[in-house]
Formats: sequence, C-alpha cells, structure tokens
Amino acid sequence: MDIFDVLTAISERKTAAIRMGMNEYDALMKAICDISKEYHISLPDVKKLVG
Repeated sequence: MDIFDVLTAISERKTAAIRMGMNEYDALMKAICDISKEYHISLPDVKKLVG
C-alpha cells in the first residue's frame, strides 16, 4: 500500500459520507479515522498525508 492508495481510500470514504448527508469537514474527519483504523496507520501520520 502506498500513499496514493491511502489518499484514494480517504477520498472515497469522504464522498460516501457526504452523500449520506454529512458536512464536508465532518466527513473528512470520519474518513481519516476510519482509514487509520482499517489500515493500522497512526492517526497523526494519516493527518500529515491529508495536510
């Protein structure tokens, strides 16, 4: 898994959450947390990737 796979997964989760009615910021934070747990990457590292 590389950086682009992680960013793509975050983007897909964010888009799905927005479609379910979440605002953009909350959707991004939820996607970051979900991907961090799913791929066993520390939360601060994922936040650094997203910027």
